[in-house]
Amino acid sequence: MRNLIIIFLLCIESVLAQNVKENIFGFATSNTFTYCDVTDTSFLNKAIAIKPKLLRFPGGAVGNFYHYGEKGYGFDFSEIDQYHDGKMPKRARGLDNSRIKKNQQQDYIEDFIILAKKTNAKAIIVANLFIDNDDILLMIKKLIENNIEVVGVELGSELSNRSYFTKGYTIDEYVIAAKKCSDKINEKYPNLKTAIVAAPLVNKKNHRHSVWNDKLAKLNFYDAIIIHSYAKVTKGNDRYGQMISEENEGDNKTEAFEIYKNRAIDYLINQYPKEVNAYEGIFNKPIWVTEWNLQISKTTGNTLLQSLFVAQYFLELLSNPDLSVIELATYHNLGGRDYGGSVFRNNKEVIEIQSTYYPLTMLGKIFDYDIVRIEKKQHGEIFTYNCFDEYNKLIISYDIDWNSNDFKYKLEKSGDKYFSQIYGSNNLFDIPNLKGVIGIESGLKIKY
Repeated sequence: MRNLIIIFLLCIESVLAQNVKENIFGFATSNTFTYCDVTDTSFLNKAIAIKPKLLRFPGGAVGNFYHYGEKGYGFDFSEIDQYHDGKMPKRARGLDNSRIKKNQQQDYIEDFIILAKKTNAKAIIVANLFIDNDDILLMIKKLIENNIEVVGVELGSELSNRSYFTKGYTIDEYVIAAKKCSDKINEKYPNLKTAIVAAPLVNKKNHRHSVWNDKLAKLNFYDAIIIHSYAKVTKGNDRYGQMISEENEGDNKTEAFEIYKNRAIDYLINQYPKEVNAYEGIFNKPIWVTEWNLQISKTTGNTLLQSLFVAQYFLELLSNPDLSVIELATYHNLGGRDYGGSVFRNNKEVIEIQSTYYPLTMLGKIFDYDIVRIEKKQHGEIFTYNCFDEYNKLIISYDIDWNSNDFKYKLEKSGDKYFSQIYGSNNLFDIPNLKGVIGIESGLKIKY
């Protein structure tokens, strides 16, 4: 009996001493390799500085139509036209025209491998369910041969969306294709996890999204569910993570961003945990958040507000027990041509560093140390996240200070010495310069 107790206690200690979940610190690479050159050491070194632990390939909608072994994403435009009734047909042609202009002849998986190896990141990949071939197996094989760990496969991306539905794509077709793909993967790679696409939550039981989720919840061929998270803080019409139109609020910018700030905090602290809990109640499976961001908006994109939200979202994933069911997450997006959404923006062949870059490099420092627990403390609109090692020693602390409009990182050293960084500015609507530094006077401050 004594030996059993010792073994039991050792097991508990082992569980308690596990490091924070690395796969939470992931990044999607949609469009990245069209607009960002992995042979450009300036871009590559900045990507390495973020220290991503997980990278997603090929991406969301582009992943649904990717063909292995072809040029770029290997788009078959007739396939895209057949299955997508939104902007993807035009977007795909635009991406391929950019590829042709740049004379990119390689399959983008080659660029992904370079990035993953240089950053020492694992991979999560998206399967094209509109074709019945071995592309997904070849992708897995290719990555493994290059010593890149594949943590899972997404069985499509956002396939419950209206853009597919209006082309006649149904839940029944999805179930057949997803199960067939999952079975194929499990036969060859039995330890590799697969995840299905969960539809957005709606209150109506007869809505097609509710029917979609109910049918999938009754099945058990997958290991996790996929959801996407885009916090909407401005008023207006939105679609698929982007604001299409926006309404003016407040008498001036300061008042408007105060409103957006309050909505952002409410989303992180109240709304999002409830949403995650609802999904857990339906599926009783781990959750993969393979796209998340502040809703892409011309108003809030690339602002200090966005960078503070992104920093706090990540820290909430690691500290909030109500979000512990989330197994992995990939921020959308690493690089592209969009304003505000991506960390790196290609604007007329010049790579701009956007507002989330420096906060993300500060967050990546968590993985330099054996952090096993992160505790949150709140004082008004100041949120402190204390990071401890297995000996209960405070190693790092982060402050999201919505009163002072800044994000602080502090690394404890011996005695009263410490290293700290502060990223902030006078206004939540301030945007950085092309090098990612924000604020006229404050900018990026480093204290020793």
